Amino acid sequence: MERKRNNLRIAEIMQEKGLTLTDLANKIVRTDKDNNQRTITKATMSSRINGNPSLSNLYEIADALGVKITELFPEEDQWQESDKTQKAPSEFKIQTVCPSCGAKISASIKAE
Repeated sequence: MERKRNNLRIAEIMQEKGLTLTDLANKIVRTDKDNNQRTITKATMSSRINGNPSLSNLYEIADALGVKITELFPEEDQWQESDKTQKAPSEFKIQTVCPSCGAKISASIKAE
C-alpha cells in the first residue's frame, strides 16, 4: 500500500466514485471579488489532499465527493490496518477562518 502524507480517505473515496483529481477540482467552485465563478486547479486540489487541509477545505472536498466530512477520516480499525507500527493520533487539530468576520476558529477532537 502506498504511503500517504495524511490518513484521510479522500483518494480512496475518489477511486470508489470513479473520480480523477481534475474531476474533483472541477466540482469546487469559488467566486472571486468580481463575482466570477472559477474552479480550483488540479495542483491546488492535490496539495489540499496530500497536505494538511483546513476545515473549510475538508468541508468543500466532502461536499464535492457527496459524503459527510466524517467519512474523510479513517475508522480506528483502518489506522491499525494501514500501518501496524503507526498509532492513530489521539487528537486532531483543525483551524479555519470565519467567512463572515475573519476570526480564526480552532477545533480539536480527542479520540478516546
